[in-house]
Amino acid sequence: MKIITDKLTALKKIKLSKLHLILIALGLLVLLGTISAIYLQKRQQGFLREGSGQPQGWGQRPGGAQDLGEPPSTSLKPRWSGSIPKPPKEKITYYKGIWGATWIYPEEHSNLKPEPEKYRGWGVNIINISPGFEINKNGEVRYPLDFPTYEDMDARIGEIAEMFYKEDIYLAMTIQVHYKEEFVRGAEWGGETAYIPKEKTQIPGYFKNFDNIVVDMAKIAQKYHLELFSPLGEPENVFYDPKLASDWSQQVLPKVKKYYKGKVYYKGDLHKGEGDNMNFRGYDVLGIMPHPAELAYNFKALREKVVINMDKGLAWAKRDGVNEVVVAEHGYEGGGKMWPAENFDILLEESSKRLNGIFLSDPFPTVLKTKQGEQIISVMKRWFSSK
Repeated sequence: MKIITDKLTALKKIKLSKLHLILIALGLLVLLGTISAIYLQKRQQGFLREGSGQPQGWGQRPGGAQDLGEPPSTSLKPRWSGSIPKPPKEKITYYKGIWGATWIYPEEHSNLKPEPEKYRGWGVNIINISPGFEINKNGEVRYPLDFPTYEDMDARIGEIAEMFYKEDIYLAMTIQVHYKEEFVRGAEWGGETAYIPKEKTQIPGYFKNFDNIVVDMAKIAQKYHLELFSPLGEPENVFYDPKLASDWSQQVLPKVKKYYKGKVYYKGDLHKGEGDNMNFRGYDVLGIMPHPAELAYNFKALREKVVINMDKGLAWAKRDGVNEVVVAEHGYEGGGKMWPAENFDILLEESSKRLNGIFLSDPFPTVLKTKQGEQIISVMKRWFSSK
């Protein structure tokens, strides 16, 4: 009996061992299936680099944009998916523009809502939007967290183009770059301006990944028929050095022109005369900011200085074969304030006499409700209707 009992016990152990093996095998199969499904899902979402198995993060593109932040809530909203809108038929002979830099971002961040009908009523015929990208201490670049992939940004610009083209208003695009020491997961909105440290801008190859972002945006600008495309806003201020800015602007130009067939725009500041030591050859439009802040309320002296600075811009354009010169941006004093209406009047009048157009800062909603806001819009309408 003991022998039989021992045999039965041994048999039970064998059966249990086989059962354990079967259960383990099934568990491994389930685990492998789960891992494969997760891998394929992440490959589709762009989290893994082709052939490397390394995490890319949100917004990774073959061009080199690296985003280690998590997707914000806005990225969960359905993307715009309309057909490519047709631009206005009437050609621009004078740029009556609004600098709408932050409209690319959601209203909850910019506190501004694009209102094409309102701007058309002001006489505006072109809007300059300005997507901002982030660069870290290593020169890695990422898309803005509100639009963390190329596809998100493409859809957003298409949506804005559709909105404004319906009101016969053209679009321009100026790229901005903001500095973040490190990219941190779950980072806050990255739209606020942070200047790149001077020592970083002078490192050879530091902007290599950013160049690829410029190419990405040039493709989008071409796709949606944007009238003007600026590879970078105020390069001379970003690089802290006119020669470095000039060299970068020239080397990126053929990369842009390979994909974008519209007018390439140097959107500068240049009020300190930096253009004397720069090369704008190959650009179609030169943007200057001829307004010296220290003379903002001395209207007689302001007019004289504005004319001098405009003439300088025209001389640089003639020297380098640039066909058009515009005021790149005017109106914002700082701290939520706008310059007085008399100030706007001077810039609008002198631009209409000498240049090919002007881009005015969109007045803040709080300013629009004031007497000053009414005066600014009145002056804008008067000069825009005269051109």
